[in-house]
Amino acid sequence: MIKNYIKLALRNLWHQRMYATLNIVGLAVGLAAGIFVLLWVADELRFNKFNTNLPNIHYILQNQTQGGVTYTFESTPGPLAAALRAEMPEVQHVSRASWNGRHLVQHGSNAFYERGMYAEPDFFRIFTHKAVQGDPVTALNDADAVVITQRTANKLFGNEDPLNKIIRHDNRRDLRVAAVIEDVPFHSSLYFDVVLPFRIYEQNNQGWINSWNDNSLPTWVSLHEGADLQALNSKLENFIQGKEPDSDSHIFAYPWSKWRLENKFEAGRPDGGRITLLKSLGWIGIFVLLLACINFMNLATARSERRAREVGVRKVMGAHRGLLIGQFLSEAVVMSMLGLALSILLVWLGLPGFNATFEKNIALSDSTWPVWAGILAIGLCTGLVAGSYPAFFLSKFEPVVVLKNLIFKGKNSNWLRKSLVTFQFIVSIALIICTLVLNRQIQHGQNRPIGYDTNNLIQIPARGDMGERFDLFQSELTNIPNITSVSAGRDNLINFGSNTSGIQWPGKTDDQDFLVTLAWVRPKWINTIGAKLLEGREFIANSPSDELGCLVNLAAVEKMGLKAPIVGSTLQHDTTYTILGVVENFVFNNPYRNTDPMVMMLAPSSNMSNFFVRFKNNDQWKNTIAQIEQCFKKVNPAYPFEYRFVKDEYQKTFSEMKSVGRLGLVFGGLAIFIAALGLFGLSAFVAERRKKEIGIRKVLGANIFQVCKAIAGEFIKPVLVAFIIAAPIAGWFMEFLLERFDYRIQLSWWMFAFAGVLALTIAAATVSFQSIKAALVNPVKSLRSE
Repeated sequence: MIKNYIKLALRNLWHQRMYATLNIVGLAVGLAAGIFVLLWVADELRFNKFNTNLPNIHYILQNQTQGGVTYTFESTPGPLAAALRAEMPEVQHVSRASWNGRHLVQHGSNAFYERGMYAEPDFFRIFTHKAVQGDPVTALNDADAVVITQRTANKLFGNEDPLNKIIRHDNRRDLRVAAVIEDVPFHSSLYFDVVLPFRIYEQNNQGWINSWNDNSLPTWVSLHEGADLQALNSKLENFIQGKEPDSDSHIFAYPWSKWRLENKFEAGRPDGGRITLLKSLGWIGIFVLLLACINFMNLATARSERRAREVGVRKVMGAHRGLLIGQFLSEAVVMSMLGLALSILLVWLGLPGFNATFEKNIALSDSTWPVWAGILAIGLCTGLVAGSYPAFFLSKFEPVVVLKNLIFKGKNSNWLRKSLVTFQFIVSIALIICTLVLNRQIQHGQNRPIGYDTNNLIQIPARGDMGERFDLFQSELTNIPNITSVSAGRDNLINFGSNTSGIQWPGKTDDQDFLVTLAWVRPKWINTIGAKLLEGREFIANSPSDELGCLVNLAAVEKMGLKAPIVGSTLQHDTTYTILGVVENFVFNNPYRNTDPMVMMLAPSSNMSNFFVRFKNNDQWKNTIAQIEQCFKKVNPAYPFEYRFVKDEYQKTFSEMKSVGRLGLVFGGLAIFIAALGLFGLSAFVAERRKKEIGIRKVLGANIFQVCKAIAGEFIKPVLVAFIIAAPIAGWFMEFLLERFDYRIQLSWWMFAFAGVLALTIAAATVSFQSIKAALVNPVKSLRSE
């Protein structure tokens, strides 16, 4: 029976090649969109699954409430790990670590930077990283050892056995390779190539690492099997207050399995993250697939007049309704499977560009059997959904009615087709509006006045002990004529990681409980980055009094409510600081948020992590960079020279939003393409069905424009109705989304008008092709009787 269904389906498709091609292409495009979404979701769900103990791995986070707002941080106090080991029976293993950074590793003439961190031995008991040589757990117990990945081992030693080889770390110490592990999987939220003993980090940071008031370290735990997470978090809620009564930190264990997708918090609770993007992608993929199914339904029901006689004859010959439903469904499934084959080819061809655009590493060849089963299920379900209505619609025709041609009489016989076309364009227009608004918001953020000059400004990361040689480096650079200013800061200009609520100022009230960002800089920092001083002065080199001075930005002045004269007034933070100047607000951390209050303080060169160099705006910049490199190698010969343009680094902050914007463009384009494809098929059918009417109109004197108007009008009205429905829906959704941004655009009428005109133009162009083609046919051919 199934074999006969397939034979009949293939025969019918061959006889209706144009109809079949339009349906297969439409289904292929929709299925390709669905497969891309499925691959993306499957890729995201793979993250961290390589950890065999994943359900028991938890990240220790903390909530702090400042000014009525609860913030969630990943940083925890240094003494926390030991206290959890000693006092929490639910905890099996605990590991502190440093934040990921770039570490210089060297063996012989091989010297390069690798991503790495300091970690405690339990790190390799918590996370699953297979050892190739040695034991990474015991390796981290030795302060003179190091754990590296196979990739790093190959770069350092080639084909030599790396075990027990000596490498130089940051030009400060020699370390023995005590263990080699497999490369960290791509689907890991923690990526590194070098892991160093945490004991080294403790020795270098003794001033703060044992303080309960300093939250600077990430901490992970693995729980015993069957441990009650809710009970544990109840005990952790005020755990730090038992050690430091004045602390406002409240810690909790958060499942590591959720961290990749649900790492955004609002009011101390999970509130979105990548999971929001995945859900949105899922719905968009479903809608795009639905549009392809609607095309199939539309074209099938449009052809129902032809198929109705077939149904009538077959029923007269004894075919029952179930048999006919099976035949029509089999035709739909065959077309869907052909579309699926074409869609897999489209996906295979499009994956390199997709991966490059969205920074993914997806390959069809790496897909697991559940993914392939999902792809097959999508194709099968699409065929069944697309073919369901035509199958039940066509199979219900009564022989007496269809053979007398009575079923298609009346004005409203095509109401369903118009409704489905309207729905297609509702989705398409809504996606166009959302994509347009989102990309305008991205552009708005990119065009925001930053508050400092990113042009001709480079940042040189200060690795190892380079900070101790900054003064010499600065002195060497002043001999280069094209350089205008040199300074340094602990943070880069894009992200500032330190903040506190412990600053006091004259007149501070209880409700002024908010976080203030702290920045440590060197003299000429304001001048070098190109920020604007509103009043006062910046730090002066070799001025002992400036060591107890500070600068504040305008946001701090306004939020603290400081009264004039501001310059000369004082702030309290461990000691008393005198305000030397007020700096105009500049953008940092989030280009879409209002500027946070900031206090800038002077710090020794040895504490600096970034050097900043500004040079003149001329065509000699390449030569200037080369001269800077020469000075760098002269002062820091043991370190490879690296630099970044601050302008490029700032633009990278928009990468995630740009990816979302590109997704909108891709899926919006696919939606409008599928809708136009359906219109093309419908208009072709209508033009063929009305060819005698067109011939009579032409004989009676109608011109091409009048004929086109008669055909196109049937399809333009649903598009107009779709715009009227889609515009307020898309406007409401985008207004809701834009409320999450402090720095945002305002919705404007032209955004909606543009989407409507675009959809209308595409629809008109699509329909006009068939209309003009029909209008150009000789009336003699249209009116002759076979």
